[in-house]
Amino acid sequence: MSEQNLTGRTLGGRYDILEPLGSGGMGAVYRARDRELDELVALKVIRADFADVPAIVDRFRSEVKLARRVTHHNVARTFELGNADGVMFCTMELVEGESLTARLRRERKLGVSDAVAIATAVCDGLAAAHARDVIHRDIKPDNVLLSADGRVVVADFGVAAVGVGGRAELSGTPAYMAPEQARGEPPTPAADVYAVGIVLYEMLTGRRAFTGDTTKIFADKEVVDRVAAGLADVPAELAEVIGRATMRDREHRFQSAGQLARALAPWARKTKRPSTQLPVAVPRDERIADVTTVIVVAPTGLTTPRLYLAEAVHEETVTILSRVPRVRPQPRVRAEREPGDIVVTFAADDRLAIAIEQHGIEVARLSVPLAIDRIELAAAAIANAVTSVLGLGAVKSAPTESDHALDLMFRARHIAIRDMARVSEAMAMLAKAQAEAPANPKIAAMLAIAQIRLAFFMGDVDAGVLVRAAALARAAVAAAPHEVLAHIAMGHVELNMGDSRLAAGHFRVAIACAPHSPEAHEQLGRMLLEAGYIDQAIERLEDAIAINPNVRSARWEIARAYALEGRWDDSDRLVAELIATSADRPISRARYAWWRRDLPTLIMLRDVFLKDQQMFMPGLMSTFIEIFIEGQWPDRRAHLLEVAASIPPNQRRRAFVAQLVAEAAGFSGDIATALDQIELSISFGLFDLHWLDKCPLLDEVRSAPRFTELRARIKRRADAILDALYGDHHLGTSETAVASGI
Repeated sequence: MSEQNLTGRTLGGRYDILEPLGSGGMGAVYRARDRELDELVALKVIRADFADVPAIVDRFRSEVKLARRVTHHNVARTFELGNADGVMFCTMELVEGESLTARLRRERKLGVSDAVAIATAVCDGLAAAHARDVIHRDIKPDNVLLSADGRVVVADFGVAAVGVGGRAELSGTPAYMAPEQARGEPPTPAADVYAVGIVLYEMLTGRRAFTGDTTKIFADKEVVDRVAAGLADVPAELAEVIGRATMRDREHRFQSAGQLARALAPWARKTKRPSTQLPVAVPRDERIADVTTVIVVAPTGLTTPRLYLAEAVHEETVTILSRVPRVRPQPRVRAEREPGDIVVTFAADDRLAIAIEQHGIEVARLSVPLAIDRIELAAAAIANAVTSVLGLGAVKSAPTESDHALDLMFRARHIAIRDMARVSEAMAMLAKAQAEAPANPKIAAMLAIAQIRLAFFMGDVDAGVLVRAAALARAAVAAAPHEVLAHIAMGHVELNMGDSRLAAGHFRVAIACAPHSPEAHEQLGRMLLEAGYIDQAIERLEDAIAINPNVRSARWEIARAYALEGRWDDSDRLVAELIATSADRPISRARYAWWRRDLPTLIMLRDVFLKDQQMFMPGLMSTFIEIFIEGQWPDRRAHLLEVAASIPPNQRRRAFVAQLVAEAAGFSGDIATALDQIELSISFGLFDLHWLDKCPLLDEVRSAPRFTELRARIKRRADAILDALYGDHHLGTSETAVASGI
């Protein structure tokens, strides 16, 4: 099947294959739409004869796992490795534009400024990859993409560099391969440097540095000391840089992509970015024949006490429309809109008013009751209005019975999403709802989530709370294996029990169950953020906010990311917006303040914590603030170490407190204690690589010899989380996959 044209098929019920983009030695590449994440991707199908060779499959799997860990503006991200319907494939970021090969075919050669700008951008992407211990091994014009907006993107990490000529030990394309690669030696960053030099030579001269069959190319590489011939029209200093990049002997070359980029800097300064003249850009989703995007805007800014019911109708409407053929629901508030899209908006008072527009013209309006026993009927009515506009068949829905327990559940979720300080109130509602409807998996799952959140933030010392939450979550998964809230609950349980890999697996299944669930996107984003994959994390968190702008906790996660990155203006702006909407988190604000040594804010927050000694743990935050204001570490050290060692058995809470103690120790210059607390947090399941690498209070700690080993342990855990989120798997959310926690 791999060699057939898959256009028009859907792999694993998830990837709609839209059109072929090209083919190569490993297989064919298609433009596809990921139904789960509602994104266009490049999907590379592996040739059947390769998929039947275990050694090549293992190598391919290993390389894709490595490639997923590289995030940079100049690198095409690798997403998913999968096997469905007899096809092995991986998905990658879709870059709209053309390859460098296509541009050279059209223009033959480039000017110095454009060629150097492209080479420098490639070096920047490679430097990010090398920092993650990933060597590309197949840099060539085919794998350098030029996007329509001028971005230069390195593609095919770990994909093209497999099984050249059936010899798995050789990786790369002979004309661009470093001499030591041709000899079968392990590749180093200098091998990628060599290939960039060869590509730069080709851009400037319009011809390949090495030609002929493979045997001749390999023989020439063993005798050519450096590539220098034919560069008479190139500035002499630049020709010298190319010569050094392409030295036969590896030790005489630039040893890193960064070194080569710095050597190219004098010519790169003459242009802001490479000019790109491309064919007409492809409009969004133009190739998805007969598919209409329906933007269902989440209800916001409404003051009715029944807003939680309006949100429930919105959620159910999106769910119904996602099952309608030829309809693509898009629940994001700020979704990019095309004229032909249908837009559904909500206004609520005693009833719910719905307006449906297309081409800027209102084409339908309806009013439905806002009542718990009318949610499915209301959603079906809205969906039917949409399908009527599109000339599609009617959507059927059975009326629901009036359910007081379900009403309590929706109200509690509405409260918990908006205000952590009211989680106790939400949990009381959920406990009552669960007593009335013990068999309802949604209610059980929500109660489990509320119990865990309350235990973490509010200092519940009941050691049995995790056991009860785990029982509820497992019961929810068993009763409803395709229920998104059940897997979110189970993810929270595993996270707080210290198994981040299993937690990631459940959050992954959650987003497969409900691609438009803001909670699923938020949890995925939070785990990616802590694991150090910042760009992907912020995308997921922003998706959660776009789906439901009331998901304020996602904004706090982004504010934390900005603070660790030193983007204080952005962090402060988000925090101010959150405080203005009564979504304050004094613990987070205190932490950001001591990271930047902001004494006025710490002094102000000291009063907040003194008034509420039960916030997080009795007196703990006040103790930390005194250390950062007054420098009382010697007097407080023993007490804090005792606290860190004696917290009730919630592993995530334990790890968090150990992190706080490590920050206080780092601030006070007690490097040994900071390292001890980092190690303690690792024993409790810490995978927060972003914090470890960027927290300003750990600057001195990071220079200690022992730190390297601790970081390696956290990095392995962070990489395992990425594999659990995007690793090799058979697509689907079967009961087997659910039971195994993948």
